Amino acid sequence: MTCIDVLGFIAGILTTFSASPQLYYSYTTKDVKSLSLSFMSMLLAGLTTWAVYGLLIKALPIIIFNAIAVLLWLPIYGLKIHSVIKKRGKKLKT
Repeated sequence: MTCIDVLGFIAGILTTFSASPQLYYSYTTKDVKSLSLSFMSMLLAGLTTWAVYGLLIKALPIIIFNAIAVLLWLPIYGLKIHSVIKKRGKKLKT
């Protein structure tokens, strides 16, 4: 493994697991109102596209790190969707 490979793995680990603190905070507090649904939708689409790209060019680090990132952001996205649906339901009832 070259120094460039190590640098790539460090970058992949840092960017992929940067979602961990947000996931922990969102899960424990159930507070996702400050997160943009547009941002999260675009991020998940981008991460998924990167993972597919990695599959097509057979680049294991790209596949692994982006697939893990998608798995880390999906629960946060689910909480946000739930929050939006709940908020819209309250508006309809009043």
